[in-house]
Amino acid sequence: MKLFLIPLLSISLFSCGQTNSTTKNRSVEQDSILYLQKAVEFIRQIEQKELTDTNFILADKPFSFEYFDCIKELLTDSSIYTKEELVLIKSKTTPSLTKWTKTFFLNTKIVSSDTINSIFKDNSKWWTYFYKHIGRSFNTFSVPIFFRNDTYCLFYSDHHCGGLCGGGRLTLYKKENNRWTEIKSYCDWIS
Repeated sequence: MKLFLIPLLSISLFSCGQTNSTTKNRSVEQDSILYLQKAVEFIRQIEQKELTDTNFILADKPFSFEYFDCIKELLTDSSIYTKEELVLIKSKTTPSLTKWTKTFFLNTKIVSSDTINSIFKDNSKWWTYFYKHIGRSFNTFSVPIFFRNDTYCLFYSDHHCGGLCGGGRLTLYKKENNRWTEIKSYCDWIS
């Protein structure tokens, strides 16, 4: 009888582990969907004017901070952020989302970042080719980083319109009365 109970107990424990794992994966997936919905809603509010421009072009790859020194400036700002928040922010600087799509921004022209990169790697194409075949400019957005119960958000956006034309910045927003207001910006650049 004992020999029969051991395999039965093992199977039931293994089954419970699978159920918990499946439930946990669904929870993580649901959290990701909710986070993405919240992120897109935030961007639509912040970039409302730009997103309604019929000439607005968004690079499909979300901005990643891994090649951007600006995050170092923010990570030294202990006057605004707690140590725990700085750890959270640093962990979110590489986006989990791989591409922006028309699903997120229906009336926006989305252009592949690979296409943009290939145009600017070829010195014979550069902006002349871009203007003729793609449009007058392009933009990149980071995936927003929410913290303090979603009442604060860090967001990077930039605009590229020529060799010496463009600008961008990392901005801290605070949600007050259901509206996002700018609190502080980091690493503003203009060309």
